[in-house]
Amino acid sequence: MNAYSRDIRPEAPNNVLAEQALLAAILVNNDAFHRVADFLKTDHFYEPLHRKIFEVTSDMIRSGKAVNPVLIRSFLPVDAMVGDMTVPEYLARLAAEAVTIVNVVDYGRAIYDMAIRRAYITIGENMIGTAYNAPADMPAIQIGRDAEASIAEVFAEAPDDDSDSADDIVDSMMEAFSSQRTRPSVPLPLPQLRDIIGGDMEAGMLLGMLSGSGEGKTSMALQIADHALSNGHPVMILSFDQSKEQILDQIISQRTGIENTRIRARTMMEKEMEQYLNALISVRGMPLRIKKCNGSYDTAGHLVSYVKRSLMPLCRKTGKPGLVIVDHARKVCPRDPRAHEGRIAADINGVFKHFADENGLVWLNLMQRSASGAKRRNPRPIDSDIFGGEQGREDYDAVFYLYRAWKYWQNQISTADDARDEERINARFHREKWTEEQAELGVLKWRFGSPNQKFRVRFEAEFTRYVSMRDEAAPAFEGFM
Repeated sequence: MNAYSRDIRPEAPNNVLAEQALLAAILVNNDAFHRVADFLKTDHFYEPLHRKIFEVTSDMIRSGKAVNPVLIRSFLPVDAMVGDMTVPEYLARLAAEAVTIVNVVDYGRAIYDMAIRRAYITIGENMIGTAYNAPADMPAIQIGRDAEASIAEVFAEAPDDDSDSADDIVDSMMEAFSSQRTRPSVPLPLPQLRDIIGGDMEAGMLLGMLSGSGEGKTSMALQIADHALSNGHPVMILSFDQSKEQILDQIISQRTGIENTRIRARTMMEKEMEQYLNALISVRGMPLRIKKCNGSYDTAGHLVSYVKRSLMPLCRKTGKPGLVIVDHARKVCPRDPRAHEGRIAADINGVFKHFADENGLVWLNLMQRSASGAKRRNPRPIDSDIFGGEQGREDYDAVFYLYRAWKYWQNQISTADDARDEERINARFHREKWTEEQAELGVLKWRFGSPNQKFRVRFEAEFTRYVSMRDEAAPAFEGFM
């Protein structure tokens, strides 16, 4: 559904005069476009011709070209009439009556406000129509969820509120400094994690964890979740892979030191069974929510609505920032499946970042790295392995990776061309002194620190958990060949 659809009542909210004033300002001073480009889109215009003019001017200015009535006329419908004027005449009239660009942002916000009102009408009328004609197998609550998700998507595109003055911001910062008040954060379980992102997870952050299949990203995420829970922070896990029971069993294996395979097979000894049941009981009172998601229909808006309904009441009750974990981001249903992967990732991340920032919680996306990255001679993760590439990377405050070289070492050996190739592969991995249980934590993006830090941790496979190697001798090695 297009929330900005004009297929609504003819008296739908609009401000055509603001649209004319804004387009006129852009036609005479192209810098005016940049003042509204971060929040105003083509679909926000009510008048179809204005929509087309803004689309053409946007494309030209973004590509570095100048824009004026003469240069854009050939990209507009030549036979259309605006009252008794042709389109070229209308463009000339707009430019002739252009006023100062000082009020351009106000014009843009007026246009945006009318578009939001029309969006609400569209969502409401669609909700009413669905309620009347819903199929028998659609639960009534799903109608509300879909409407809530649509509204969340509209909110996610809202421009920033710039009403706070510098005086207000400085006063708030001074108050926090004088009272030695730190930023709300969610603690991390391993010192290596804190080192690579410069501390614990601050409220409002969107974080990404990148890893290949079978390297233990879910295990690491559940350790992070359990550590947050142990410190009183509400946690919600949105899983596209594991069931709720599998997630809890893995957390309890990490907690108790009972092998996860024996927990799942129920082959524990009597003392271990008692330990397992006590651990289950201890989890009951924790502020934990687990939602099994479906990649066929659960969009970013749906996920936000689940968090808003289930996690936010716990955050208000505990007074602590919550943690949301999505396992994993590539499986979130896109609004437009035909869009480029970078655009899909950017749309999804934009919704999550906005919600985390507005509600003071931490949002952690797990990402499975691209298959092409695993085939490189040096398979250590790099930026291009991130879901959505450079576009997908933009909204993250930090992206860190989990890398277990042993897996790639064995894969390369199994496909070696000959004995000489196998010897070269062994030499590359031996140089970094990798062992089967070791993993590397590194950072690909961090807004406030060095992007080149990396540390080793040890994976305890039987308990699917990672432990620090700070007390162990760190291997010395040269750069990877």
